[in-house]
Amino acid sequence: MREEFYTRGKRTNLYNSIFMYKSVSLCVLCITAAILTFNCRSDLIKFDFSHNKTSQRLLLSVLIFVLIVFISVVIDFYILKKTTNIGFKLNRLAYLDKLTGLPNRFSCDLLFESFNGTDRLPGVGFIVMRINNLPAVNQSTGHDNGNNLIYEFCYILEDVGEKYGYVGRNGGNEFIIMIENCSDTDCDLFLSDLTKRIRGYNEMAVGTPLEISYAGVLNSEEKKKTMSELISLAYKKLKDIPQILS
Repeated sequence: MREEFYTRGKRTNLYNSIFMYKSVSLCVLCITAAILTFNCRSDLIKFDFSHNKTSQRLLLSVLIFVLIVFISVVIDFYILKKTTNIGFKLNRLAYLDKLTGLPNRFSCDLLFESFNGTDRLPGVGFIVMRINNLPAVNQSTGHDNGNNLIYEFCYILEDVGEKYGYVGRNGGNEFIIMIENCSDTDCDLFLSDLTKRIRGYNEMAVGTPLEISYAGVLNSEEKKKTMSELISLAYKKLKDIPQILS
C-alpha cells in the first residue's frame, strides 16, 4: 500500500511514546546535575580539599551524583534502544503479512474503516483476487511451493499496483487493490499491466505458472454507503462470476 498511509510515523506506537518520555526525563536530569555542579563550583573552589573534610564530602557527593547520572543515562538509552527495536518488530507483525511483506488483514481493515463516512468513498474502486491453482499446488507439491507461489504473485501485484492504489493480502488466498477516484479506465490499465507481468512470469517458467481470477466493483456505479457493502459485493462477484486474467 502507499507509503503515506502505512508510515510508522502515523501509527500509534507505545514504544515511541516511552522513548520520548524517557529521553525528555533524562535531559531534565542531566540539566539539573549540570546546574547543581555549576552552583557548587564557587564553594568548592574556595575550599582547601586537602584539609577541609566538609569540602571533600561535598566534592565527593557531587562527583558520585554526576557518575550515577552518567551511568543511568547510558543504561537507560541502551534499554530504550532495545525497546524500540522490539517495538519495530512488533509493529511489523501487527501490520504486515509475514510471508509477503504486504499489509495484512488488520491493516486492510484499518484502511477500509478510514474511507467510511468520507467524501472519498463514492470514488473508490475495489478489486479482489485469488490464485486459482493454489489449492492444487498445496496438495500436489506441498505448502512450501504454495507459499512460494503466493510470494511471487504478491511481488508482482505490489510492483504493479503501488502506482494505482493500496495493495494488501486480506487473508490466506485473498488479495486486494483499492483505487481512489477510480474510473473504468484506471481499472482496465491496472488489469492490463498486471496481466502483462503475469504472462511474462509464466513464460519464463521459473516456477509454477500463476492462474489468477478476480472481481472488481466501482462505487461510482454501485453507490454503496459503506466500504463493507462494497467489499461484500466484490467477494460475491468473485464467488459467483469470477473473471480470469488472460
